[in-house]
Amino acid sequence: MTSHTVLTLPAIIHGSSQWRLPLCDATVLSLACATVQETIETRAAHLSAALAVDPAFAVWAVWQATRESAQGKQTVVPQSIDALARWLSPRLLQLFDWQKTTSTVEVSAEQHGRFAALVAESVAAAHEAARSLGSNDLASEPIYLVQLTGQWQQWLAAQTGEATLPDPPIVWPWDSPPISTVTASEARAAADEAWRRWLSEIPTAHLFLPLLTAQMRRLSELESSFERRLQSAKLDSLKEFAYGAGHELNNPLANIASRAQTLLKEEKHPERRRRLAAINTQAFRAHEMLADMMLFARPPQPVWQQVDLVPLVDEVLAGLADLAAQQQTALHAPTRCEPLHVKADGVQLRIALRTLCINALEALNHGGNITVEICRSEEAAATTADLAELMQNNFAQNDLAQIAVTDDGPGIAAEIRDKIFDPFFSGREAGRGLGFGLSKCWRIVTLHGGRVDVHSAPGQGATLTISLPLATGPMALVNP
Repeated sequence: MTSHTVLTLPAIIHGSSQWRLPLCDATVLSLACATVQETIETRAAHLSAALAVDPAFAVWAVWQATRESAQGKQTVVPQSIDALARWLSPRLLQLFDWQKTTSTVEVSAEQHGRFAALVAESVAAAHEAARSLGSNDLASEPIYLVQLTGQWQQWLAAQTGEATLPDPPIVWPWDSPPISTVTASEARAAADEAWRRWLSEIPTAHLFLPLLTAQMRRLSELESSFERRLQSAKLDSLKEFAYGAGHELNNPLANIASRAQTLLKEEKHPERRRRLAAINTQAFRAHEMLADMMLFARPPQPVWQQVDLVPLVDEVLAGLADLAAQQQTALHAPTRCEPLHVKADGVQLRIALRTLCINALEALNHGGNITVEICRSEEAAATTADLAELMQNNFAQNDLAQIAVTDDGPGIAAEIRDKIFDPFFSGREAGRGLGFGLSKCWRIVTLHGGRVDVHSAPGQGATLTISLPLATGPMALVNP
C-alpha cells in the first residue's frame, strides 16, 4: 500500500500559518469511544489512554489549552496527561466540530513511517523519564507530558501541507527538554507498542468519527432544546395557574385570616383561641405558598451586582442561628477564605441559600450537624446532555464559585433525587419539606446562569451545591 487516508485534527493556527496534525486510526477509535460516554469521568479515562501514546494528539491538546489560557478563559495549563484529559473532556464536542473542520490527507507509507518513528521516540523518552522518578502512575507525572510533547516542533514541521516552523516561535508552556536516547527495556516495549498502534489501519476510520460527533452534537442539542421547551411549557402552565389561583384564592384567604383575627380578639376560651390562631396561621401559610408559586413562575429580574459570597453566607447563617439552636442542630460556618465574587442579585441569592439551609434543618429535625462551605471550583461535572447548556452559560473548569450545604441527616433516596426540585414534590419520607422551597432555590440559581447539584445516599446525609460563574469584568462591588 503506497498511501493511507488519515483524518487530521482541527487546525493549529498561529498568525497567518496553520498546521493540521494527523490522527492515527487507533486514536480515531479512542475519540469515538470517548465521544459516546455519558460522564466527564469515563470520557476523560478514554482520552487519557489515547493522549499517553499519541504525541501528535497531546501536542494538539496542549496547544488548545495554552491558547485558552492566553485568552484568559482559565488560569493554569494542564501539567499532566490526566489533567489534560480532564480539561479536554467537557470541551470535546466544542473543539471537534468536524462539520467545520473536517480534513483528510493522503499520507505515503514513507511519511507514515516517519510519524511512527516520532511516536516511538517520544513515548520511549516519556516512559524513561517518568520511570526514573520511580513513578507507577505515568499519566499523573508532569515529566511524562513534557517529554511526550518535547518534539512538538518536529510534529509541526513533519505534518502534511507545510514544512516551515512558526515565525515568531510558538511559546510552549514549558521549555522543550532534550529527548533521551537511553531507554530501558520497559520504555522500549512501550515505544514499540505505540509504534505498532500508529501504523495499524482501520478501514474508513477517517469517515465515521466526523459522522459520529455530528450525530452526538445534534443529539445533545436536541436534548437541550427538548428540556428547554419542556421547562418553558411547564412554566407557562404554572404562570397561568399561579395568576389564576392568586386572584381566586388570595381574596378568600385574606377574608379567612381577617375573620379569624377579629374573632381571636374577642375570644377568651383557651381552646377556641388556639383553633382560631391555627386557622389564621394556615391561611397565611397558603398565601405564602401562592407567593412562592408566583415567584417560581415569574421571578423578578435580578438586580445585577458583584457580590462577595463570604459575607453573604455569614449573614444567612447568622439569621438561622436561633432556629438551629431551637432544634439543637450545630451550624458550622465556612472557613474564611479570600473574597469570592459572583455577578448576582444579593437579595435573591440570600433566599436561595437560606432555602437550602432550611431544607437541611428540616431533614435533621433535631440534633445533627450542618456545614456550609465556599470554594472556587476547578472542575464542573457534566453529562453529554449538559454540554450545550454548559457552553451556553460559559461554564469553564476554573470559573465556578460553589456553596455546598451538607447535613448528616437521613439522606435522599435515589428514586426521588431527580424530583426534589419539582414544585410541590413532597420529600417527607426523607424528612424534607413540601412546597416550593427547593424549587424556588433552583429557579433563582438557574436565573443566575448556575446550577444546583445533589449528592446523597440513604442514611449518609446530603450535600446540595450551588455553582455560579465567577464575576468577570468591572462592576460595582457590593457586600451583602
